[in-house]
Amino acid sequence: MVLTHTTEIPVLWSHLDANGHVNNGVYQSYLDEARMQALEKIGFSIREMREKLVGPVVLKAELHYHKPLNHPDSVRIETGFRDLTAVRGTVIQNMYRVSDGVLVCEAIFSALFFDFAKKRPWKIPKHFFDQLTTV
Repeated sequence: MVLTHTTEIPVLWSHLDANGHVNNGVYQSYLDEARMQALEKIGFSIREMREKLVGPVVLKAELHYHKPLNHPDSVRIETGFRDLTAVRGTVIQNMYRVSDGVLVCEAIFSALFFDFAKKRPWKIPKHFFDQLTTV
């Protein structure tokens, strides 16, 4: 895995479920945010994707929950990429509680870039592909 980006996100009270810990669906939104920040870091902005009508599409998501998250705390998400081709790849993300550094969730996503106008996979431009494979 090539580590690309580390993101820190605060746990909000509104993210909690009836049991008093972060709802499992909220984990997905944390991971989504971290993936988009990783793409922004290499210069592939959300604005540019919208202008070109392209963007990442998750094909498969695997999440392994280890420990609960509570309020108030923050999470640190390490995002990396592997098994990249010109249109698809695997995103590996590990989520840690900031307060004690404990691993709370491991996630593996199979994804591709999609051209929404042409309704087909989109080839990642070489300069972004190179950054994803060498960061």
